[in-house]
Amino acid sequence: MNICILTPRFPFPQYGGDALRINEIARHLKQQGHKLILVSLSDEKVTPVEQAHELYDRVYFINRNRIRSLFMGAMHFIMGRPIQCGYYYSSAYKELLQKVIEKEKPDLYISHLLRMVPYLSELHLEEKSIIEMTDALSKTYILSSKAEGVGLLKYVYILEQRLIAKYEKFVTTHFPKVVLVSQADIDYLKNNIKGDTSSLTLHSNGVGYIEDISTSYDVDKICFLGNMRSMQNQDAALYFANEVFPLIKRERPSAKFYIVGSLPPPNIQALVSDDIIVTGFVDKLEEFLKDACLLVAPVRVAAGIQNKVLVGMGCGIPVVMTSLISHAIPELRNGENCIISDGADAFAASCIRLMTNREERNSIAQKGYDMVKNYYSWYEKLKGYVSIAAK
Repeated sequence: MNICILTPRFPFPQYGGDALRINEIARHLKQQGHKLILVSLSDEKVTPVEQAHELYDRVYFINRNRIRSLFMGAMHFIMGRPIQCGYYYSSAYKELLQKVIEKEKPDLYISHLLRMVPYLSELHLEEKSIIEMTDALSKTYILSSKAEGVGLLKYVYILEQRLIAKYEKFVTTHFPKVVLVSQADIDYLKNNIKGDTSSLTLHSNGVGYIEDISTSYDVDKICFLGNMRSMQNQDAALYFANEVFPLIKRERPSAKFYIVGSLPPPNIQALVSDDIIVTGFVDKLEEFLKDACLLVAPVRVAAGIQNKVLVGMGCGIPVVMTSLISHAIPELRNGENCIISDGADAFAASCIRLMTNREERNSIAQKGYDMVKNYYSWYEKLKGYVSIAAK
């Protein structure tokens, strides 16, 4: 099949989990013998087309006009539509997509996130489209309004949550296949959508893993991983740095906290000190992570599977996480293949426990690694991705 993939951001450089996921889906489909056509908006000063050609057979893109994006976001809000759908709406992109359709004659379309759905709706391509929703955004925005440092943005999240909830219902009931990464998110949408939800389909995240894990590590190295332009990741990093890490330092003065991820904004860069290191984008991520004592995921705003958890485990590192994100991975067992803790005191105590108990640390690291290796290969998680049942 000729498969056309629509993305709101150019998926290279592969800065975050959203780009990672769509590229892994593309890689899986290419291995199945399908021809891949990428049609993307781009915010890059120099769009890395050659890099994209290593995965996609055809690459088309158009640069997004940010001033027009703001105007279209406001117009969509006035019309009662999601702001983000307006923000990523471009008449030039629509014209490009129409030309691609005429030239490439795709058999199937994949919308990466809800933001690209308006193009498919306007061109009446519902029956030939898969919506890669990934997460239940309406659920995420409820939590986002309570995140650290959001200020007046909380009112935007409240307004957008209502618009997104309405749009999620439209997409779920009008498209034949809507993909999410977490059963918890599917259950949430089923409970909140009055109508046919048979389109909702689970294809969880997979992850790569290193060949062999080492029991040798830096006992003072604590890592956090995430795309730092994400508000959820900013909230988690700020929370750990301000409320949890000082408690750890009382017991472990030599501890160091590494915030690993692309595009750290000023509020994250302001955390830099002798003991808090903000790395920015790391090219060889597994090499950087594999000698860490532990990876922390103190995430308080989230939906779906947090890829950082799987990445850490795939590098042979024990992960300490909040209960909020643990529910999306059914194979997790607290105290066996991970540590689940809530509240600053409990979270800090769990970290100190792994830093001071080598045997327990290594046991949890090994069992987490085994879980990822046995259950979370991309091949297993993406089986049957392109199949669409009649709606």
